[in-house]
Amino acid sequence: MDIPSKHVFDALIDEGIDELHHANSVATACQFLRPRSLMSRGTVERLGITQTPQSSDDLDKRYGIWFDVFADSVDIHNRARRANAYGPVMFVFDTELINRSYTGRIWVTKLNPTKWSGKSEKQRWFQDKEDLEDNLTKGTFDQMLVFRHCGGELPFKKFLKRIILDDPQRTTEEDVDLYSMAVGALRLAMSDSGLDIPIERRVCRAGCKCNDNYGEDDERLYMMFDPKI
Repeated sequence: MDIPSKHVFDALIDEGIDELHHANSVATACQFLRPRSLMSRGTVERLGITQTPQSSDDLDKRYGIWFDVFADSVDIHNRARRANAYGPVMFVFDTELINRSYTGRIWVTKLNPTKWSGKSEKQRWFQDKEDLEDNLTKGTFDQMLVFRHCGGELPFKKFLKRIILDDPQRTTEEDVDLYSMAVGALRLAMSDSGLDIPIERRVCRAGCKCNDNYGEDDERLYMMFDPKI
């Protein structure tokens, strides 16, 4: 079920996928910018540094993927016209990340782990190069890249192209604009590591419900934008 990175890269390019995505909270994203690496949930926990809790944490531990790094082949917020449940900060990587960096062999999900209950390994994971070539489909949310042999940390080097940040158009109780606060936190984290990655305010497609999503749960909203969680 682990597939050589070159085969995964070729399958992605054949599907017209030239960017990878990783969404997270402001606090967790800052932790990735400082060492210039994506880190697994388990790695961040082991290091004792800040990360925002996610509803999938218990499942990740149960299925043995707590120390794995995930990336999406699609911008879920844009495609689904809703806020991404994993957070408002979207890292956008050049797919060359897996072609020119040592990522080890890669696993690719057929189903999101939240849907794995009662499913076989063949239903959960792409099995080999041929399976990937036949069944990988651009824009499918369930099909995620999982880096399981990178020691829980994936350096992104020069392959982080830009950061897309949601603007909930809301303020804290102290009347601090959440978008501006997030930009400041991300910029500070980048200055610590010498990065200068463009931050783009997300421009939503017609019919996007993200502002309604954010308005439904203020506690979740503040948690996702708070850089000090």
